[in-house]
Parts: sequence; C-alpha cells; structure tokens
Amino acid sequence: MKLYRVNKLAKPGGVVIKRKHILALSDGEAVRQAQESPDCPICDVLRNGERVGQIL
Repeated sequence: MKLYRVNKLAKPGGVVIKRKHILALSDGEAVRQAQESPDCPICDVLRNGERVGQIL
C-alpha cells in the first residue's frame, strides 16, 4: 500500500480547500478512489509530493 494525498481545489490550478490522505495499491487506484469521492469535483492526487492524477 502507498500513501497518497488528495487535495480538493477551488478551481483547476487554484487554492487547496481541503486535504485528505488515502491508501492505495497503485496510482490508478488512488485516482479512482478520489474520483468516486463526493468531496472531489476538482482534485489533485499526489504521491511523494508529485501529482499522479487530476480530477476535473
């Protein structure tokens, strides 16, 4: 399992409104989990500080 941070954004490339951590086996699974979250209409998914996915 890897630790990912999901940053909820006000707008694409905008200010971070909320942060949460999730555990996932892969980058794709982390993005899928973030996409299914009602918290994430616009989010960045980060692993080790690097963006691995974005939900718009």
